[in-house]
Amino acid sequence: MYFLKVNIAIALFYFFYRLVFYNDTFWATRRFYLMATILLSVIYPFISLSGWLEKQEPMQAIMANYLQLNEITVTNASVNYFNTENILLAIYGLISIILLVRIVVQLASILRWRIKGKRQILNDIEIIAIDSTITPFSFFNTIFINPALHNEQETTQILTHECTHARQLHSLDVLLSELMTVIFWINPAIWLLKREIRHNLEFLADNSVLKSGIDTKNYQYHLLQLSFQVPENQLINKFNVSPLKKRITMMNQQKTKKAGILKYSLIVPLALVLVLSSNAETLVSAATKIATSGGKNNSEKTVKQVSQKQTKSTVKFTAPVISKDESKEEKVYEKIDKMPLFPGGEGELLKYIGQNLKYPVIAQENRIQGKVIIRFVVNSTGKVVNAMVINSIMENMKMLDEVVAVGYGVKKDTDEKGIMLKQIQSGTDMKPLEKEAIRLVNSIPDFTPGEMNGKKVAVYFTLPITFKMQ
Repeated sequence: MYFLKVNIAIALFYFFYRLVFYNDTFWATRRFYLMATILLSVIYPFISLSGWLEKQEPMQAIMANYLQLNEITVTNASVNYFNTENILLAIYGLISIILLVRIVVQLASILRWRIKGKRQILNDIEIIAIDSTITPFSFFNTIFINPALHNEQETTQILTHECTHARQLHSLDVLLSELMTVIFWINPAIWLLKREIRHNLEFLADNSVLKSGIDTKNYQYHLLQLSFQVPENQLINKFNVSPLKKRITMMNQQKTKKAGILKYSLIVPLALVLVLSSNAETLVSAATKIATSGGKNNSEKTVKQVSQKQTKSTVKFTAPVISKDESKEEKVYEKIDKMPLFPGGEGELLKYIGQNLKYPVIAQENRIQGKVIIRFVVNSTGKVVNAMVINSIMENMKMLDEVVAVGYGVKKDTDEKGIMLKQIQSGTDMKPLEKEAIRLVNSIPDFTPGEMNGKKVAVYFTLPITFKMQ
């Protein structure tokens, strides 16, 4: 899901760039936009609004109702790694590795030129003079050039151009865009975005050359002389980087009015749309719960009332497993003003559950799978108590043939299927899964207690756990 969100954001930012910013002359602001879009694409899936919603008075009823944790799915340890998904992942990873190796080779090539050339210092920028026939280029704070290939006027133009790349650290933008293509190479938008980053850096450098007083036509003729040389290294800032036509067009283009820079502020609502879409599940859940609650506060339901309600809607109850800490009875609420908080938030709680929940070996051997729903209480001290199974469901009748065939020692006839179905419905065969779920819930570390009307109180949680065989 993270991978999908990042790729959607990259595509959205690129198309927005083409639609709104492509032909203006705010190259420095455009550089900020292009870099910001990459960083926002990577970061925004981590931005959660749940904490903010909890702090809003009108939203307290929503968050208070959010008692059911996200469902956890547990699979057995034995996995067939030669499935379609893993093969596709391996291919994807292989291509990423090839792209990464290409970058490493290019870095080695730059290092080789650096060692081979003669060093000089010009205005705190290192110049590497090389005897070979190369096109002038820069990498971070270093410029590579063969002075013998250029006259004095051409050398001045080249150094002015490349000094802009060096001083403004344009190589950072290039390197970041290259790394993004390594990770998200499957997305055409990242390749297009990388190309726009490179072009914009050249527009910035060309603009610096023209601002220095160098004749525009003379400079453009110089670029044309070098236009037939093909850049062999993608990490460097080449003096004659293509497309040359676009660069010359930008040099001759009338400057965009300063008021036009305000359109770059549109990145803010665009980023907010992405954050809201990333939190859509939380927001929809919140809105749904507001609609169903009708604004009424039913916070003071007792244990007895809740138990009566759940007895009607569930298949069965098993005996509760009482935690050692529970020595007194207290009122337990379904929803409260301020919900208990697990250290690090709900994400850390689900991470803890995922890391500590195990598929019982006996259940694997007998091909037992299904869903176990656990109800537990976080009491007024923050401890997890009264964990119990409120519903055990085998997946469906389709499993019955497999269950009968692999471990129960019965024949596949109608009567025996009926007996097996009754056993499954009664929950007899779910015991290993139930015990593991109860064990896990009772091991959960303490929460920060919840509050109702300023007092610490106990509240119910439910946790659905699906045990699924591969």
